[in-house]
Parts: sequence; structure tokens; C-alpha cells
Amino acid sequence: MHSMHWVIALPLLCFIFGVMGHARIKHPRPLAASDDSPAGNYYNAPLRPDGSEFPCKGLHKKAGVNKNPTETWRAGEMTRFEILGHGSSGEGSLAAHSGGSCQASLSFDNGETWKVLHTFIGGCPRGVRLGSNIADKNQTFPFMVPANTKAGIALFSWSWIAVTGNRNEMYQNCAVVEITGSGTSTLYDLPDMFVGDMTLPGQIGAGQCRSYS
Repeated sequence: MHSMHWVIALPLLCFIFGVMGHARIKHPRPLAASDDSPAGNYYNAPLRPDGSEFPCKGLHKKAGVNKNPTETWRAGEMTRFEILGHGSSGEGSLAAHSGGSCQASLSFDNGETWKVLHTFIGGCPRGVRLGSNIADKNQTFPFMVPANTKAGIALFSWSWIAVTGNRNEMYQNCAVVEITGSGTSTLYDLPDMFVGDMTLPGQIGAGQCRSYS
């Protein structure tokens, strides 16, 4: 069941409309990516529409993938994610497809449930004109880690629904982070992450989502 948060936001996100793009985050470093590796199609590509790659393209459970935390975030303080920019340092290109909407979420049960820390409705990626694939260089998005967030290891998710394109797609990168502080909450009272454009029970089906820029 979608939370009230997304009942309100769904008019901005779900219509019959094609979306296509290529994007990934640079920070925190995604699972199975290194700081100096090219942003290959595997990281940039959307999740498969049959839902088989949700969540995290399965990397959070794949043998041989380094699952040590790549960043440490303190509960009650601001942190950020950064989308890899267009042609950044030879690492690949962001195909921004008129922008879209993103969510920053955490999971404390290895991807079974996701709780939203912040939703960026429109303007994510930032500075994209309608019909353009080119975004501003500044693609850092700050958000707050709630003060009561449980200390320990968590999965972070960046998810994106684009505005325009040729087919309907949901994008997601995941990273392992460590939360410090004295909190004990798994954030059960926060909204569930929006999941769509895949054939998954109880979710918005493939071909039914779009985002405003």
C-alpha cells in the first residue's frame, strides 16, 4: 500500500507516458562500482521492467560484491547524494531526459523495506530544459538523516523517474552506508519508497509513470 505521502505525490508521477534515460549516482559510491571505474551501461541502465532487478539490481545479495560501507552519515545531520554529471571526468554521461523526480531512501532489512528520507519532486537532475538531455554541472542534492535513525549499517537507495523518453523505466542505485549516533529507529513512520514502472504486485505497473520536470 502506498503511504499518504505518495497518494499526494502520485498526480505528479503517474500517467501513461514513456520515459527513458541513463543515469547513476557518484556519491555515495554504488554497490560494485569503484571511484575510478567507467559508468558502464549496467550502472546507468534502468531496472528491468519485469521487476527481477528490484531492488538494487540484486547487487546487495550478490556474492563477491563488496558490501562494506562507503560513507558514514551521522543521524541528525545533513548528507547528500550526487548524480554523475554529463561527461564527468570520462566516467560516462548523464542522459537527463528533461529531468525528473528522485527519492533518497534507507533500508535496514537488506532491501526488503525502504523508508524515504527526502523526495525531490521535479528538478532532479537539476537544470534540465524540457526536451534536453543536458543537465547543470551541479548535481549534488542535500537531505537530512533523521536524528532518531538507527545506528549501524544500512542500504541507501537513489531512485529516479524521468520526464521524457522512449519507454517507461525506473532507475535505482544502491550503496552501503554506516549511520552513527544513538538512534534506534528503523524509520517505520516515514513514507514507503515509491516503486513503479515494473511488473510487481501492488505497485504502479510498467508504462504508467512519468514525472514533472
